[in-house]
Amino acid sequence: MKRTDSDSRLLAPLTANIIRYGAVLCVAAWAVTLVSGFSLRTVFGFAVGYMFMCLSMIYLARTCERAVALDSERAKRLMKQCYFLRYIGLFAVCAFAMLTGAVNVVGVLVPQFFPRIILTVGQFSERRERSNE
Repeated sequence: MKRTDSDSRLLAPLTANIIRYGAVLCVAAWAVTLVSGFSLRTVFGFAVGYMFMCLSMIYLARTCERAVALDSERAKRLMKQCYFLRYIGLFAVCAFAMLTGAVNVVGVLVPQFFPRIILTVGQFSERRERSNE
């Protein structure tokens, strides 16, 4: 199956939405942490977590787009490798945060839940729009 340029970035709008709404959720989650007081470590934690989430989603989208063009076995192997590398990266970032104390580990981990939240809310709003038509 030959891929065209238009096929190569089918997930780009979805990834852009995750990144855009992820920033909003990141700021909202950080604002909630202000109840316990301002901490620069928390700001850095959310910034690092958000950046890792963005890079992770871009890498996942590109890997999915590549996997579609492959046979089943190679696609499975590619996707397993993608998940392995993403989890190793998250482990490394969290280990760095815990060992150095430079960034808040909770701030790193919380943004990793945002893509699932964004996709779930998007799916519910999409269903609501279809039922109103």
